[in-house]
Order: sequence, then C-alpha cells, then structure tokens
Amino acid sequence: MTSIRSYIHAFCLLFAAAVLAGCAATQRPESTSQPSRSPTEQARQAELEGDHARAAELYMEAAADADDPAERRRLRLSAGLDAAQAGQATRARQILDGIQASSLNDDARIRYELASTLARIAAMPPTRALAELPPPSSGTDPEIAQRVWLKRGELHFAQNDLIAGMHALVQRGIWLVDDTALAANDARVYDKALQAIAYGQGPDSRAARNADNTTRGWLALAAIGQRRWADRAERDRALAEWEDEYQGHPAARSVLPERFDYDSTMVVSQPAEPGEQAGPAELGPAPEPPSDTVALALPLSGDFARAAEAIRAGFLFAYETDSSAPGQPLIYDTNTMSAEAILRRARQDNVGVLVGPLNKSKVAALSSQAGERPIVALNRIDRTITEPGFYQFALAPEDDARTVARHAADEGHERALALVPEGDWGSRVFDAFRERFSAGGGRVIDYATYNSDQHDHRGPIQSVLSGYPGNEADFIFVAAAQPVQARLIRSQLRFYRATGLPMLSTSHIYSGSPDPNEDIDLNGVGFADLPWVIGEGAFLDDRRAAATERYGDTAERYTRLFAMGMDAWLLTDQIGSGGLRTGDTFEGMTGVLAVRPDNRVERYLAWAVFRGGRPQLVEMPSQADVRNETSEPAPWEP
Repeated sequence: MTSIRSYIHAFCLLFAAAVLAGCAATQRPESTSQPSRSPTEQARQAELEGDHARAAELYMEAAADADDPAERRRLRLSAGLDAAQAGQATRARQILDGIQASSLNDDARIRYELASTLARIAAMPPTRALAELPPPSSGTDPEIAQRVWLKRGELHFAQNDLIAGMHALVQRGIWLVDDTALAANDARVYDKALQAIAYGQGPDSRAARNADNTTRGWLALAAIGQRRWADRAERDRALAEWEDEYQGHPAARSVLPERFDYDSTMVVSQPAEPGEQAGPAELGPAPEPPSDTVALALPLSGDFARAAEAIRAGFLFAYETDSSAPGQPLIYDTNTMSAEAILRRARQDNVGVLVGPLNKSKVAALSSQAGERPIVALNRIDRTITEPGFYQFALAPEDDARTVARHAADEGHERALALVPEGDWGSRVFDAFRERFSAGGGRVIDYATYNSDQHDHRGPIQSVLSGYPGNEADFIFVAAAQPVQARLIRSQLRFYRATGLPMLSTSHIYSGSPDPNEDIDLNGVGFADLPWVIGEGAFLDDRRAAATERYGDTAERYTRLFAMGMDAWLLTDQIGSGGLRTGDTFEGMTGVLAVRPDNRVERYLAWAVFRGGRPQLVEMPSQADVRNETSEPAPWEP
C-alpha cells in the first residue's frame, strides 16, 4: 500500500513538472519572439521618457561596442549631452574630455557646446544659469532647441517659478517632433499646472498676469481638473466652455482624452515649422482707426496716480503743441476698470486710437482682445502678440541695457564684467545687455548678483573681480535701480582697487536732476538716458521751459514719465496720420523710437558721462544707426 502511494505521489510530481515545463515551453517563444533592443534604441527610449542619466549610460555602452571611430564619437557625444542634461556635470565632462572638438562637424559641434554649457551651469544658481542659457532662435535645430527649453523649464521649477517653467515647456512642445515625447511634455505641463493651482496660482492670479495664452489655458484646465463637480455633465459643460476660450490648445492632443476621458473635437494649432513661434513674426496690417477720437486710459487714482498724472501731462503737452491735432483726447481713469470695461467704453465713445492702459495685467488682457482699433499699450508684456494694431511702448530698462551694450561695442570693448541686482528686474536687464553685447561681438566673461536691500556688496564685488585685472576685462556693466545703490557700488569698486575699470550703467543711476554733491562719486561713469533728460540745444531747452511753465512740479519731478507721455502722443499721431509699420523710426523725447516686427516699440537712448558730479551729454541717438539694426535678441549660441 505504501509503495502504491509512493508511486502515485511520484507520478503526480512528475506530471506537475511536465505541465510547468510545457507552460514554460509555450511561453518561451513569446518572450523571445521580439528581438532585444540595442543599447542605442534603449537610450532613445530613455530620452523620450525623460531619463537622461539612463540614456547617457546606454549610449556609453553602445559606444564601447562600436567599431567605427566616427560612430563611437557620435555615441559618446550623445552620452555627454544626456549626462549634462541630467545635471551630472562631472560625468559629462569626463565623457566630453575624450572627444576632440576640432574633429566635429558643425552640427556635432553645436551639440558638444550645448553639453559643455549645460555642464558648466549645473552648479550655478537658477537665475544665473538661466542668464547663461537664453532661449533658442527660430533657426535652431529642433533637437537642440527642445533641450534648451527643457533645461530652462527645470531651472524655473528649481526656484519655484511654476508658471515660467510651464511657459518653457509650452515652448519646448513647439519643437518636439515625436508624438510620445510630445504627450509626455503635455502631461508634465498639466501636472505643474495642478501644482500651481494648489499654490493659488490660477489663470487670473497675480503670478499669471504675464503668462501667454497657452500657459493660462493649462492653468484654467487644471482649475477644472481639481474641482469637485456635481456630475460629469456639469464638468463637461465647463470643458466645452474652456474649449471655446482656448481654441487650438495643445491639451486636446492627449490630456483631455487621458486625464478627463473627454472626447474633444478641437483641432490643435501647430506652427508651420518647428520653432516658428519662437521669434517675433511680422504682423499684418493694423485696423484703420474708426474715428479721429483719441482716448488715454490711465490709473489716475490709486497707487499709481502720480505716475499716471505725469504721463497724462506729457501726453496733453505734446497734443496741445501739435497744430494739426484733432479734438481734445478723452481721459479714462482705469484704476477700477477691467480691460473689458476699458474696451466697452472705447466702443461706446467710438474711439479711433486707444492709448493705455499702464497696468501690465490689463495690457496682457487687452492684447488678446485687440483688433477693432489700434491700441498703444503703455507697458510691455512677454507674451507673443498676434493681433495687428496692438503696439507696446514702455520705459523698459531692457532698452537702457541694450544702449549700454551698443555703446560699449562701438567703443571697441569686447570683454565685460557685470553686476546686477537679484530678482526679475536684474535678470531682464542682464539678459538684454548680454544678448546685445554678444550680437556686437562682445562677451560677458563673468558676472555676479547682489541684494539691493543691503549696503555691503563685498561678496558679489569680490566674486566678479576675482580675476581682474588678469582677466583683461574692458569694463564693468552695473545695473542699479536707484542712484544711491550705484554710488555705493562705485565706491566699493574703488575700495577693491578697480579704479581703472570703466563703469557703464543705465539711466536709473541718475535722478533726473543735477546733484553734484551726491553724484560726485559717479565721476567718469557712462550711462544711457533719455534725450529729454540729458539732451542739449535751444529746441529742447525751450520745450522743457514751456513744459515746466504749464505743468510745473509734475514736469520737473517726473521728467521721464512726462517724456513718455509726449512720445505716446507722437505714436498716436502717427497712427492717425499714416499708420505705424515695421521699421518706422521717429525722433522722440525718450529716445529714437523703432517699431519692431511684433509691434514692440524699442527705444535707442542718448549717452552721457558724469563729470564734476554732473551729467554731460556725449552723444544723441541717430535714426540712421537705428534703421540698419535688427532688434532680434541673440539666440543661444555655443
């Protein structure tokens, strides 16, 4: 009996083993029927998934197996680029050090230089790294451009600037050609939008006031996604309204069907070529003014009332001295008016040209609703403008910085140091300076940022001067938002024995009124400023005297804003008499004005030097010089 049980037990074990073996046999062909992917194919997949560290190792594995030296070099370059993209600076340098840059063709050299740049900025603070990696131009290779935008997005996220990071990923999507990568990019933008909503940064928040329309669309969609709805029908009605407002939005590609199970019929807008939206495109003809009526929309009450009053005074002064001007301009106090209310009022009054508003968020709101009449907005936004007839005119500090860069290049300077305030203002000024200086053949060899709330800038000054005079810098560009800050920095530069290093700056170092006792420390400093402020001659003297007589303290204390009002009338009058076109230039009181392809009005300023504590005019801006120059910002370049 025992032997029979033992036999049966043994038979069962053998039968079970046979069954398992049979299962394995039937399954094995399925696991081996698909050939294993090569390391190169796996690396490309890792790139699509955003795992650049893994991609770098796989490319190195493929390079080790490559027999052809050119192919091995190409794979190592891909590995170095992915390691740098992943922030592995040491690993990237190790890989790149084994590649002779001189042996690379143009395309490979650009990839090599991007990898070197990404490795170099890996340890920098995000603000400085962003300055070293500006946006790509419209002619950049799509693979390079999408990597630049990806890194810019990561840098913005690293400093908790969610909306700027989203914008960078939105721009990246324009360059992506692989559907899988595009879907992954869209998913990441949406996830960041959800995070922004959780932090109270919705589409109508202060943080989003300068966001482009696509980024605001992502925020609006995330607001729908995180909300609790009574039922699906109510949510779908909200999605349908969202579609109406954000026609052609990229969320229709994959986020709406995958995250919302929503069947969208919307067609996603696409540029004709990758990257087409990266640079300003010349807009079509502006709408004709429906009447001769002009309306000036300013916050004449509230926090910005004094600034607004100075602009209004300058505008009316220029109007009153224009013998061919039409009827008296209408004046709107926009302090409590929304952008929509301003437009409604303009329609009711049959306004031909609307000038204003001043508030940046209202300018942004108006930029997407223009088209009925020309608008001269009195501020500048970052969003790409698509409506013809919408002009942006502002006392932007970037215009000052570009003038400094032009003057430095004209003087033969090739190597610059820079010292700028921490924060958005300093970053914008530095970017504008560096881009223009680079376009003129110059190079910023080092720079530092300082805390404008402090008086002791020992650390950043010592940092930026660490190689001087051995680094052979030609000058130092110092951006200071207030004269007192510039005086402090000038004194501290002298203390650290940089007396032989010329200092150049923007108009912000001069109060607008001579003060030799205070400004004596700025002797020898060159700076850009408005012709109305530092220009000389009988014509300007007479105009300034007339302005003071008519508008008194407002014209004297707020000279630059008064001049801005005068030039706002100049642009308005030109629209009414013949229109504004790309390339038009005018001699204004804030500088020579040039209309750019995106209808942004750029200013070219005068140049002065402090002598005896007083500014002395060196050069006025010239229309002839302006006409031959493009205002396209320099793209990322190796």
